[in-house]
Formats: sequence, structure tokens, C-alpha cells
Amino acid sequence: MPDCYIALGGNQGSVRETFARALEHLNLHPEISVIQTSTWIETAPVGDQTSDPFLNGAAQLSTSLSPESLLLELQQLEAEWGRIRKVRWGARPLDLDLLLYDQRIISTDDLIVPHPACWYRRFVLDPLAEIAADVIHPEKQITIQELRQRLLVTPFRFVLAGLPPEETNSLIENLQQRYPEVLFSSWELQDSTESAFQEPTLIAWLGSPMSSTKFEDLPLIPRLNLSEYQGDTERIVHVLQSALDFQ
Repeated sequence: MPDCYIALGGNQGSVRETFARALEHLNLHPEISVIQTSTWIETAPVGDQTSDPFLNGAAQLSTSLSPESLLLELQQLEAEWGRIRKVRWGARPLDLDLLLYDQRIISTDDLIVPHPACWYRRFVLDPLAEIAADVIHPEKQITIQELRQRLLVTPFRFVLAGLPPEETNSLIENLQQRYPEVLFSSWELQDSTESAFQEPTLIAWLGSPMSSTKFEDLPLIPRLNLSEYQGDTERIVHVLQSALDFQ
């Protein structure tokens, strides 16, 4: 049966007990087996929608369910524990995300696999690397452990691409004040010698079809399409915060 990996999160109620009951429920399903779980880690919340710390973890499943059916099972479990999907980064009793389904790449209106943010979020990668260190990310084509290790290199290099120079400079100035330890730069204005030897940790593409820099032209591993966040600095801050060590 296909091997799948899910992320677990929550910050309301007895989260450890909730995790245990949710995994027990999954394991009792005739078409799902829980193979192993990570340790649970406590992390600070992203954004300002809640101040309560989260508990996060990962689990490996073996299933004969289709990706869509497995997603439905996870969503039904969330609903049973009172998850309401209204506030992004908000408080929740249980969050279950389908991260990987074997080496499948799926992109539909209802399901994206691999999970589009699993390769750069520390609260996902830290526990996932415990149980899936050598698993290849089917899009980035490097291991989960390698993806995590990239985020540990200092300085953290966050490159902006696709915007006009004046917008890039204004955004960098704003971000630099919040994260002085991060090295910010513009993809279009970077020094060619430096770029040859220093791969960015993340390249946030904020462009449009009219931009001179196309998303597809950026290096595969660090590129991240944030074009929907253009003009929304807080959403960009949330992405950056989730990639940094905030335990």
C-alpha cells in the first residue's frame, strides 16, 4: 500500500490526547495503518491570531485509500474535534495535513500534494525529518532532511523576485527591520559572483505574467510562488516566520 505522511497540529484542549485519539481512529480504519509517529514538539504560533503555543508532529501512514479519500478522512476527523476553517493561523484543536502520498504530484481544486508549504515550514520539517529523513520530495527532488538542513544555514538568505526595484527596496526595508538577522536581497539586482556561490535559502517570487523574471526561470529548490501575496507584507512575514527557528 502507498506510504503517506501527515502533519498534526493543535493548540486547544489536551492536544497530546487529541493526537493519540486521532491516530487511534486512523489506525482502526480498515484501509489505513499508522506505521510510526514523530515526537511532539512545541512551537510558537505564526502571526497574531492566537498567542497559545502549538504542538506539532508527523505520522507515517500506509493506506489503500486514494489521496482524495484520505484527505476526506482527515478533514472529517478535524471536524469531529471542532476544527473550523475560518481564520488562517488561528487557534485550533486539531489540524491534519496530507504532506506526501508516495511520490505522487497532485494539483486539483481540492488537493495539492506534496503540501505546497511542507518543504520550508520548520514546524513541519522538524518532526517530519525524524521519520522521513531519506524520503525524496517529489518536486524538489532532494530529501526531507536536506530540505530541513537548508533552513539551518546562516545567514538565512531571503531573496525577492519579480517586483519593480522600488517595490523590492521598500519591502526589504520593512522586512529587515523585523528580521535583522536575515540577509535580504533582490534577485534582479544581486551580484552575479555572489549568486554563483551562495544559493538563497528562499526565493519569494512576487511577480505577475508581465514581470521580467518568470517563476519558472528561478532555481527549483529555493523558489516559492508568493504572487498572490503581492502587496500583503504580513502574509510574507508569516511565510518567513514559519521558515525560521521559532521554537
